Amino acid sequence: MKFSLYSKKNVLDEMQEQTMSKIERRGFWLMWGGLLAAMVIQMMTGNADKATGEWVVFMAGCGYTCIECVRNGLWDRHLSSSMGANAVCSLLAAVAVTVLCGLTYGYWMGAAFTGVSTGLLCFALLQFCVHLVQKNRKKLDDEPEEK
Repeated sequence: MKFSLYSKKNVLDEMQEQTMSKIERRGFWLMWGGLLAAMVIQMMTGNADKATGEWVVFMAGCGYTCIECVRNGLWDRHLSSSMGANAVCSLLAAVAVTVLCGLTYGYWMGAAFTGVSTGLLCFALLQFCVHLVQKNRKKLDDEPEEK
């Protein structure tokens, strides 16, 4: 009898695979939200310099997810890749950054400038990602299927 702790062969059936995917998805978003909350709390309590490890892990997860979605021509399960949706998301990011910086540093003019800059940068990056996703989706759709 051969004993192995790891098998390259998938040992899950389709229902188990969907359940595992749901568990992994929820785990990722729990980790993402927890790291974000930890960084916000550390920033508001004046310990932002101690959040370097959290920031690295947070950015690695965000970067990996973004790159793989763009590479595979995927946008989102629920949000459209329209300019309006990107504008709303950018506006939310701008408001969140403005409020967070304003509460943390107490300098609301600087917070407003930072928020507006964040919103514009976020919108530009989202529009760029939409362009890349649509380009990759078209390329993937045009590829002949393997037989």
